[in-house]
Amino acid sequence: ETLKPLGYCNAALAMSFQVERRFSLLILEEGEEYVADVSASMALVRKGMTAESKGRLRIGSKSLIFQPDGISASILKFPFRHVRSVGNAERGTGRFTVESDQLVQVATKTGTETRIVTPFSVLRSKVTVNFHVLYASVDEYRQLIYRLWESSTTGKSEAEAVVRNIINEVTADVQFDVSRLGHREVALLQVHLWVRRVKPLLEVRGMLQVSDDAIYFQPHPNFSSKPVTRVALKEVLHVFRRTYGVQANALEIITVQNNCLYLCFEAQSECNHVAQILQSRRQALTAAPTGGVVVQSSTFVNPLGSAEEVLFDIRKITALWQSGLLSNYHYLDFLNCAAGRSQNDFSQYPVFPWVLQDYSSESLRLGDPSVYRDLSKPVGALSKKRLDYFKERMQSMSEEERFLYGTHYSTPAYVIYWLLRSMPERMLRLHNGHFDAMARLFRSVPESWASVNESTASLMELIPEFFVYPAEWLENSLGIVTAEGPLTDVSLPRWATDVSDFVCKMRAALESEHVSRNLPAWIDLIFGYKQDGEEAIQADNLFHPVCYTGSRSSQTASSSSDLPISVLETQLQEFGRVPRQLFNEAHPPRLKIPRWDQACLSEDPRHSEPWHKAVQNLSAGAADDAIAGSVELPTSSMSNVARLSPADTSKSSQLVNDTAPAQDAVGSCTTATIRALIPQAAPTFAASGQITGVAACGVNTYSIGEDGCLRVGPLPFCRAAANLETEASRSISSSPCMRRNFRISPMPLCALVALRTDLIAIGGHDNTVTLYSSSCGSAVARSQTHADTVTCLGISQCRTTMASGSRDQSVTSWVVTPTSLKSEETFDDVQQPIACVAAATNLILAGAIDGQLMAWDRRSSRPVLDRSLGGPAVACALHHEERFATALDEGGELRLWDLRRGCESLRLSVLARAGGGSLVRANCFLTDFEGWAVLGGANAHGRPAVALWDIPEQRELHTWSLNGTDDVAEVRFLVRPTDFTQDGSGDASTASFLCASATGAVHAFLPRTTA
Repeated sequence: ETLKPLGYCNAALAMSFQVERRFSLLILEEGEEYVADVSASMALVRKGMTAESKGRLRIGSKSLIFQPDGISASILKFPFRHVRSVGNAERGTGRFTVESDQLVQVATKTGTETRIVTPFSVLRSKVTVNFHVLYASVDEYRQLIYRLWESSTTGKSEAEAVVRNIINEVTADVQFDVSRLGHREVALLQVHLWVRRVKPLLEVRGMLQVSDDAIYFQPHPNFSSKPVTRVALKEVLHVFRRTYGVQANALEIITVQNNCLYLCFEAQSECNHVAQILQSRRQALTAAPTGGVVVQSSTFVNPLGSAEEVLFDIRKITALWQSGLLSNYHYLDFLNCAAGRSQNDFSQYPVFPWVLQDYSSESLRLGDPSVYRDLSKPVGALSKKRLDYFKERMQSMSEEERFLYGTHYSTPAYVIYWLLRSMPERMLRLHNGHFDAMARLFRSVPESWASVNESTASLMELIPEFFVYPAEWLENSLGIVTAEGPLTDVSLPRWATDVSDFVCKMRAALESEHVSRNLPAWIDLIFGYKQDGEEAIQADNLFHPVCYTGSRSSQTASSSSDLPISVLETQLQEFGRVPRQLFNEAHPPRLKIPRWDQACLSEDPRHSEPWHKAVQNLSAGAADDAIAGSVELPTSSMSNVARLSPADTSKSSQLVNDTAPAQDAVGSCTTATIRALIPQAAPTFAASGQITGVAACGVNTYSIGEDGCLRVGPLPFCRAAANLETEASRSISSSPCMRRNFRISPMPLCALVALRTDLIAIGGHDNTVTLYSSSCGSAVARSQTHADTVTCLGISQCRTTMASGSRDQSVTSWVVTPTSLKSEETFDDVQQPIACVAAATNLILAGAIDGQLMAWDRRSSRPVLDRSLGGPAVACALHHEERFATALDEGGELRLWDLRRGCESLRLSVLARAGGGSLVRANCFLTDFEGWAVLGGANAHGRPAVALWDIPEQRELHTWSLNGTDDVAEVRFLVRPTDFTQDGSGDASTASFLCASATGAVHAFLPRTTA
């Protein structure tokens, strides 16, 4: 045992002027406070030998630390629990003596920064240390040390009380240095606030001040050469509320340069006050032009918002991911952020999935599904043998405390396990100055994967560093040496040539088509509805109850457990915690998968930037580039991927679905063919009053109105000119038309559907549903099932199932034949008048004026969908194979639900005020549910307009402003004529369609060349 400071204190003096050694708070013990520091010299006497040096005496709540000026000399630490005595101060000398039975030597490695790469050396020997306090009162510091040493012999709670009192005393007269503010800056806090700046496994206490221009953090005691940290408000990109430990009293401030200031407040009221100040100041800065960095209010995320507030925008970020504009990595990075996870908090570190299971082959074939891990299962369920063990153990537990897994997939220990080579000080902090045993260190990727599949104590997922540059964290570039010898670089799979190649291939796997298709299943486990409860049990995804602390958005971390706060915080550090739940239903699928080359990561540093940078980079040009870079999925390899038409090969992409697309729904209609249609004015629907319903078949058009009449006319498509491009000025209305009018009711009519050629169903204010033959001019059948006005009708593609909705808040299903009309079931679950209905073979869909949307299964009469729209329902539709339901509300949101997945898979804000489209009102729509949607309404000039939207890309492609007539009424009806087969079923395969206004103006959208 040799004392390392002996012999080379003087030799290091010359170097100390060239290289600065910075003190690290990680040398302190877990839970230890940094109280004060002072310049001092030290004379250490051991076994008759004396070592003298000058440096700085740092006082912690659990130890004394002396940092010599010589950068080669070890830092010496004297834990109070091993100190035998603290002598009195010698008058006039500035000296006092400490006797200890143990000292700890901390060797540092100083280069561009000071690092600790070897275990602490513990010398168990009696030593006498003479400290000489320089430039300060020895009595003050000796008394402080004596009180801390004395408290170390008491109980934990008493010691903590003493430390709190001492900290309050030493900071009572400390003031924020206002000279750090610019001469034109105004402090917005009357008095500075004491906060803690959070870094991984580290808290730095200091003073916070906010001016009208910047945020200031002044650490105290200041152990670094930087007196204050300044963050300009104009550079702040996001401010997220965070739960640190069990208290929701933290703010994570992220700048445009991707710097972070994570602040934990002493009281939640202080946190709220600062958040309000930042919000108001940043809104003022954003509104006013500045000469510096401009922080734009993003369309996709709230520029200032808590994790809870960002939840309102999650679907917009999800839409970017679905449309292929946001990578899988950036989307997962966003979900982690929104769920309260941060790289500054190791107890809530971002979690990423193991995506591969092949770490032994010589080459990696990303096109082979067998190389991928099953993302529908949690890590603990990947091995059946291990899962059976967990299930058997759970059976012996009480109902309230049952769990499968006693540890989480992300804990501070797991994070440090992965990041050992880049953050050795963190493991030394966690293990009290020692590295873990070599066998338990991260040495090999294949070995770690094997452990994750076999060990009952290893359930860890990955961290984001596995998928981005730089990759040097996998190498022992710091020269770390453990007690068992030097640490080697991480052993990689045979398919990786080096660490850069390994990370590139891991990222390529994450962005692959296979992972893109299956990632929603993993999101359901980590951030979604399979986190907790019965769904978690069914998915083998149930963790220790402590792990769910604060995971629900309605919970606060401190209120979700009966344990004392200190105990709960300790357990969270050990067990880990489930992220805040973001989704209450199955996650929607990805609609487009952009092409990803393995060289992407190395060629473009933007792929390694955080999610908010990626969103910021999504300008219109970047979005177009991303879409143009998409690739079509080979249909031979994936049978459940929708096939693209040749017309879309200019922007080919992957449309991912569970089953084959509805060919009769899509037919020859693509976004390209619809965009090429030319609107032509057609004969108007003359009526006394407004038109209330429009329908069409392959031969006729039908309209009803407030006058109680039905009007039948020829389909304009059949009268079109041969070449509309050369005869665009010629109106279809110039052709002679044969029309028929029928008086149906003395009361206004409201609803209309075409069942077959010359056979239609009508509903109106007389509360009846009428089956009417226009060829005979008479009613075939009539039924008065509803107690109030029949407001809407819907018909299935097979034309045998119909639905009616009424002002009496009821929905009725009907069985229809050419000669009969039979009511089948009445549903009264909706609480407001029905605005729209749709029917399929087995399902009925209805939307109400209060925004409630419900679907029922006719076979069981049970609801299968119950959702609330953002406003009154306007129109709805069902996929003929009952895979999708779609609804449009008055606020201009078009939503699509995947009924087989049980999730909302799409939400389009189609109005101009939402930043999405050119319409200011949307009243009706047509869609194939997978490729396109056509919406009718009015534009900003009040003119009738029709807009085409691309569903996978989730953007408006084209708008037609209908200025061919003097009519300024908005589009109220969109109709695709249906050609009826011999069995009565309908096929709307033509690309042409009609639009009409309530005043009767009609436009036909026709191909450039019409037969």
